[in-house]
Amino acid sequence: MAAPLTLHHHIQPPLSSENPLLPRNPTASPFAMITSSINDPNQPHLCIVSIEKCSSMSQLKQIHAQMLRTGLFFDPFTASKIVAFCSLQDSGNLQYARLVFSQISNPTSYTCNSIIRGCADKKLHQESLLFYQEMMVQGLIPDRYTFPSLFKSCRNSSEGKQIHSHSTKFGFASDAYAQNTLMNMYSNCGCLESARKVFDKMEDKTVVSWATMIGVHAQWDQPNEAVRLFDRLIKSENVRPNEVTLVNVLAACARARDVAMVKRIHEYIDEHGFGCHVVLNTALMDVYCKCGCVKLARDLFDKAREKNLFSWNIMINGHVEDSNYEEALLLFREMQTRGIKGDKVTMAGLVLACTHLRALELGKWCHACIMKQRIEVDVALGTALVDMYAKCGSIETAIQVFHGMPEKDVMAWTALILGLAMCGQAENALQYFGEMQIEGVEPDAITFVGVLAACSHAGFVDEGIAHFNSMSDTYDIQPTVEHYGGLVDMLGRAGRIADAEELIESMPMAPDHFVLGGLLGACRIHGNLEAAERAAKQLLDIDPYHSGTYVLLSNIYKSSKKWEEAKRTRELMAERGMKKPPGCSQIEVHGVVHEFVKGDSSHQQSSEIHEMLEDMISKLKKAGYVPDKSEVLFDIAEEEKETELSLHSEKLAIAYGLLSTSVGTPIRVVKNLRICSDCHSATKLISKLYNREIIVRDRSRFHHFKDGTCSCRDFW
Repeated sequence: MAAPLTLHHHIQPPLSSENPLLPRNPTASPFAMITSSINDPNQPHLCIVSIEKCSSMSQLKQIHAQMLRTGLFFDPFTASKIVAFCSLQDSGNLQYARLVFSQISNPTSYTCNSIIRGCADKKLHQESLLFYQEMMVQGLIPDRYTFPSLFKSCRNSSEGKQIHSHSTKFGFASDAYAQNTLMNMYSNCGCLESARKVFDKMEDKTVVSWATMIGVHAQWDQPNEAVRLFDRLIKSENVRPNEVTLVNVLAACARARDVAMVKRIHEYIDEHGFGCHVVLNTALMDVYCKCGCVKLARDLFDKAREKNLFSWNIMINGHVEDSNYEEALLLFREMQTRGIKGDKVTMAGLVLACTHLRALELGKWCHACIMKQRIEVDVALGTALVDMYAKCGSIETAIQVFHGMPEKDVMAWTALILGLAMCGQAENALQYFGEMQIEGVEPDAITFVGVLAACSHAGFVDEGIAHFNSMSDTYDIQPTVEHYGGLVDMLGRAGRIADAEELIESMPMAPDHFVLGGLLGACRIHGNLEAAERAAKQLLDIDPYHSGTYVLLSNIYKSSKKWEEAKRTRELMAERGMKKPPGCSQIEVHGVVHEFVKGDSSHQQSSEIHEMLEDMISKLKKAGYVPDKSEVLFDIAEEEKETELSLHSEKLAIAYGLLSTSVGTPIRVVKNLRICSDCHSATKLISKLYNREIIVRDRSRFHHFKDGTCSCRDFW
């Protein structure tokens, strides 16, 4: 091991070309010419110039060697410049700075401040405070620049109060620069009251002081107080708000979702000549989006003469949050035509848009852009991709992306587990949950939603109950109504209707539509009419105008051949002015999303689609398909019932998929309602007859149809 570096200022290095600290050719470059001039002991300013032109520790050591040789190192001011470079420059070395400092006979407070600030900037907070202690022991006196860096290094209020006491003792209690950093320190330590006391006692409040205190209140979710401070500031005759102040108060308005206040500050910005500031315009756009005023944000964006990447990202993500996914994608196209490259924030927003649109081809295109532009796939973007592929039914690709992520947090694991559960790969989901625990990643409440769904779909009731109990026993997670809904669904699927009802009665909160709807769905599958009526009554007590309850109860009556009750339920629904929402199915072909409703004939290829539909129905009947008319209104003829069933939106979408995609290509359909039993049976058979994988995402889950079977195991 090499001996540690020590510097002996009383020993000059030999004048030899073999000395590694000396330049071999002092005239080889302009930098070398400057350093060679240091030989004149009467030219210390040349030494300082050479240090300022330094770009590496190697060059700095050459200068240091020549300073030792000429004796310039023993000038405290000149030596302090070496310490400053080593402490504050990115290419510096704090250890070398400390060694140099130890050789200075009369160090100044400037020299000490360089090391303290260097430690603070490099997040070496404890080293910063320890060096200050050494400084005190040596009898060195701090100045007004010492304490701001020390305040930045305080990690708790105890340290902060001690340094605060020292700053007062040395006469800097009224120094504005020190007080501003002191307020920040108290805020970061969670002592908002102490920060406010410092501000209130300040005699000379600068614009930075106001901006700092407004930012403190915004940070600690006290937006109203931040706005009150801003009102005081603009009424003050001594200080005018600056850009930082306005950004901080806008951040407070965003937390308060106070649109009126945002508009007032917007007016102030325009009136006082801040309107051309890119940063302020971007902040305004961001606040408007967070307050749900995307149109106002877009107006600002369109009028802005200068747009940076932050502006584009804010607007793209603003449209996504506003559920205007198509506009987000169009904006990205415009961004590309202007030659502006997106980053991981841009792409995460676009991937989320594709997720909501269930547009797999567009999602793949976004993924290709990420790869082509070599955009870093961090945890957030990787999770967005996993979620997109899973929710678009491409679960194998979701798994590939997941395994390619360098880092995985709880959200990444949860996205995959939820995706696997929704796609019918329950055993796989539970396997990944086990791996997640082995990796030491602690699950959260959302993870358990996926775990319970997986257990429900796989029929693992005992395992599901064990996982449910582990939430509070092992992970201190209190189950929500959503977790109880998953457990009710699990018991219902297994035919344990009585246990599901008992669980609902024992819940610590009132059951919601999701919980009772799961029970009603289980009653439909298992033909439990009495329990269905009880569940329906509770559902109608919660929402007497929810059409789905009437429709499902009517279908249960029809399955039980209770024709009068079924008719009465439909009549009651009509009396209350309710209609079953129209079924709507979407299919993406070659990057374009096509939408169909029941009986649709508006598509430009409508005649070809209906011809394919007739071919489908013909082949289905030859294969033994019998239409399930139980969910069709019974006041129409039997032949009309068959026709109505054949025109369901998912059948139209599948017909278009068969017509428009090549053999062997999976057909992906998204439906706004639960797939009906007739379409479910028909699609199983279509997948076998046409040798196609058909993936239908209905309101509840994914159905992967292949070779005549479905991943839901006929329970959905």
